[in-house]
Amino acid sequence: MDGVEDLERWAADARAREAADSRVRERWLRAQAEEDASLAGVLLAFAERRETVVVTTAAGRRHRGVVTGVGVDFVAIEMPGGATTLVALAALADARVPEAGLPPRARATTTGDRAGRGALGVRLAEVLAQAAGQRPRIMVQSGAVSVIGDLRAVDLDVLTVRTDGVTGAVYVGLASVSEVSFLASG
Repeated sequence: MDGVEDLERWAADARAREAADSRVRERWLRAQAEEDASLAGVLLAFAERRETVVVTTAAGRRHRGVVTGVGVDFVAIEMPGGATTLVALAALADARVPEAGLPPRARATTTGDRAGRGALGVRLAEVLAQAAGQRPRIMVQSGAVSVIGDLRAVDLDVLTVRTDGVTGAVYVGLASVSEVSFLASG
């Protein structure tokens, strides 16, 4: 009988060691993924899961919607009404999934270890230049300044926006643009 009990004890010890080793491996892999995280990778993970996210810009503006694209230097957020806002990654303070009611340990961590895989290979300026041909109504946010009007042109380093007021055209330095919201026309 001692041989059977010894064998059972040995098997139980082996299972316990294997479970402990597995937990250590899982923690190590999670730590590695978090160390390799990139903001674009996190945003891509949100896009893949079609999760509603809240992004906050450095200026404190918040946008709630679904990430529909991640470019080289921007993220596209589709709002509940269908409007889209493009936020410059350089202006993004944080991104989070609102998970009201869940205890902190039950919330999933997005590691963003994708290193740009799946990102749109375009820049904000290229997307805006393409859109300019259709003269969309936009709101450009540049720091604390908002400009609302029709996007007329995108050149090397400037957006030309035709406003409704007396000022006519407003020229916005492309490098200062933190976000562009496409507004419903009319």
